[in-house]
Amino acid sequence: MLDHIDGKTLKLLFKGGSQYLSNKSDEVNKLNVFPVPDGDTGSNMAYTLNYAVKEMEKTSDNINDILNNLSRGALLGAKGNSGVILSQIIRGFAKSLLNHDIITTKDFAEALNMGSSVAYKAVMKPTEGTILTVVRDCANEALKLSKIKDFEVFIDGIVKAAAESVERTPDLLPVLKQAGVVDSGGKGFLFILLGMLETIKGHEVVQEYTTKDVSTNETDLTNINFKYCTEMLINANSQMSHKLKSEIESFGDSLIVVGDDDLIKVHIHTNNPGLVLQNGLKYGDLLKVKIDNMKIQHENVILESKNNLKQDNSLSAKKYGFLAVSPGDGISKIFKELGCDVVIDGGQTMNPSALDILNGLEKINAENIIVFPNNKNIIMTCEQAMTMSDKNIYVIATESFNQAISAIINVDANMSIDDVIRSINDTIEKIRTIEITYSIRDSVIDGIDIKSGDILGFVDGKFTAIGTDYNEVALKIISDNISEDTAIITVYYGKDISDNKAKDLQNDLQNFISFDGDIDIQYGGQPLYYYVISIE
Repeated sequence: MLDHIDGKTLKLLFKGGSQYLSNKSDEVNKLNVFPVPDGDTGSNMAYTLNYAVKEMEKTSDNINDILNNLSRGALLGAKGNSGVILSQIIRGFAKSLLNHDIITTKDFAEALNMGSSVAYKAVMKPTEGTILTVVRDCANEALKLSKIKDFEVFIDGIVKAAAESVERTPDLLPVLKQAGVVDSGGKGFLFILLGMLETIKGHEVVQEYTTKDVSTNETDLTNINFKYCTEMLINANSQMSHKLKSEIESFGDSLIVVGDDDLIKVHIHTNNPGLVLQNGLKYGDLLKVKIDNMKIQHENVILESKNNLKQDNSLSAKKYGFLAVSPGDGISKIFKELGCDVVIDGGQTMNPSALDILNGLEKINAENIIVFPNNKNIIMTCEQAMTMSDKNIYVIATESFNQAISAIINVDANMSIDDVIRSINDTIEKIRTIEITYSIRDSVIDGIDIKSGDILGFVDGKFTAIGTDYNEVALKIISDNISEDTAIITVYYGKDISDNKAKDLQNDLQNFISFDGDIDIQYGGQPLYYYVISIE
């Protein structure tokens, strides 16, 4: 009977969980609400945990060292929303177990409970029926089972609770039930626990393949209506960060409150920075305070070295810098031509990690850095990277690269940061995004039967059309979504579309729809999506 875990065993548990998830990541990837080829929750979670385990293995068998490296590794390696959430679960788990020489089942249960709590607090609008629900159900069951001394019996009970919780996710999230799948993040967490259970039983979990570089999920556009960008670093108990967050969230927007050890970092846009500081002082000494009036920025320094990713820090910082995530070589070329300082490869099934974003941010020598994730699954990763940097960073919640391209084109370099952000958000709100891809499995969406291989069309993320020819589907959706106010249609064709096929679509648009504006065809090179079309 194993009645406690030491540092060596802790390493084996996380290694087993990581390898088991890696082996099952494709299975998790297929649990996509829409039957399109962009599911990557499993790959993102596996990458995040693999990165954390690699950092963990650099340490001795001291539990504190293991947990510190594991937590930091998960933070830096986090990919996609699922990876970011998993990193927060690990962070809470690790904090609970610091200063332990051994870990009992009671300690493990309390740590899982803290991991659940930290993850919930990290998500601005938690959704039930996701990994958050599964982890919470596991934590509650672990607390009930914590009187059991035998770790094999204990973990087995948690695994059963996780499996039952995963099966209940469609009842909590109707979109899962409609698609006939369970939550992918919850399933991924179950596989981590199964790997730990196999390890406890003495079975070595052999990794079958290397996890692909990929990701998952959500976040809303933020409108900037507040004057002062306010940041503070507080010498305070990090467990109080959620309380501080609840006290100041009504003071503004763009709020981020994160805690680490005995520090709390706050970032908020507000019209009352004094009230923010006053509330912070209730919890501890202010170690660092930074308040920028976004209305009275100085004249912008001319954008320099458009394609030079490594800025010379001996030069004066320019006013604005840009980082964009790009899913294709054609899109990357466009971003660089528009003056983006750093362009990072990424998109569906190839999301960058928080460390990738952080390294990109460090290359930019600018007073203000504007980040375009260009995928809903990368937004949280960019926000996590932002909290790890001391630079003035603004993450714009772009869900597609065409939004970023139009936004950058319309930026006036002489505007204040407040006006720049407002202009960007105004531009994005006026854009409709059409995506043409294909189905990877039989499914039903909104009562429509879909077969594997069908061509699917989406408008702003909503399933709209089905067909057998991608040009015909694209033509129909474009025709249905233009109006007398439409000025330009831009078609970005993917790597699986020939130049001739793209020209055929351009000719069809000119000949078969009533439109007097500009029609622009650009090579994007994006995978999985035949066309991404911007209507402005």
